[in-house]
Amino acid sequence: GGFGIVSHAQDKKDPDEFGGKSIGEWIRILREHKEPRFRKAALIVLEATNAANRTGLPAVLEAVEKDADAEVRLQAVGLLGRLGPQTQGATRALLTSLQSDKADIVREAAANALGNEKYKGPAAEFLDVLIHALKDPHPGTRVAVASTLRNMEKGAAPAVPALLDSVKNPKEHKLVRIAGIHVASRYGAENKETLMTLVDAANRTDNPPDVREAAIDGLARLGNDAETVLATLGRGLTDGSLELRKASAAALGKLGPKAAPAWEAIKTRFDKAKEADSGVRNQAIRIAGTLGKTNDEAVKLLAEAADKDESNENRLAAIQELGELGSRAKSAVATLDRLRKEDGRANVRDAAAKALAQIQQ
Repeated sequence: GGFGIVSHAQDKKDPDEFGGKSIGEWIRILREHKEPRFRKAALIVLEATNAANRTGLPAVLEAVEKDADAEVRLQAVGLLGRLGPQTQGATRALLTSLQSDKADIVREAAANALGNEKYKGPAAEFLDVLIHALKDPHPGTRVAVASTLRNMEKGAAPAVPALLDSVKNPKEHKLVRIAGIHVASRYGAENKETLMTLVDAANRTDNPPDVREAAIDGLARLGNDAETVLATLGRGLTDGSLELRKASAAALGKLGPKAAPAWEAIKTRFDKAKEADSGVRNQAIRIAGTLGKTNDEAVKLLAEAADKDESNENRLAAIQELGELGSRAKSAVATLDRLRKEDGRANVRDAAAKALAQIQQ
């Protein structure tokens, strides 16, 4: 017959009984029943009754290691992940599964279980196993391993060389490569390979767009203004992919005055015919505001954007940047004065008046 598994857990009177059976009987079912669905039911019961990390633990560990059914092993691995490393034998069992289980889904589940927040503390102890598992033949397992490394934050720093190898591999799953970029750009800045690997990943047009975007974001995080980086960001700013243009614009914005060598690419983004996205134009306006302290052409383009950009938000941004440039924006006075007197929008008139006051001070 069937078992009433979890439906009335809170109603049971005997803490050592569940669904009309003792905990000992459920343990025996997990160890001996021929039907996988009954063994899986036993795992549910042992977890629901908190017996899984007490009297039922040896049977759970056995299920992880020896059960003939991959789905049962999968469920037992997930249970150990939820129990956490304080459960005796749990970490060792998960590592063994990751290293040697025959089923792809079980190795993947073990990698995911080790990525549980509870395992973050002792993760350094098994970092070598995770690094080795980046070469697992199953893509899903490699993705799970990369995700676990990402969750380890700075604890994953020793894995940066292996992750960079994954980033460089065009045949690797894109989620592994993106996780590798995430870790390397945050905790691998001192590795001389990091910068050039990210530059290459961003520039390769045969890479998936989200890998290239992650590489651009990574370069922004590194904050490096090397000529190769600026050339990469300039190319990204004029790429056919909107997401890549957005990421490149944001990266250049973070560089501030260091973005000056990329000006030839930046100025093309003021042209509506070349840049249809108002958000990218807005970023170009903000960058021009920074560069306008030494770049007369930036001031000229800001004045044109204040006058003609079809986005009201962008016009206001350009006016604000002109005001903040002070006397550097004297060439824009005539445009701002006309906007102050004649523009149809009150907020544009007000912003122009404020900017003029700042310039004339």
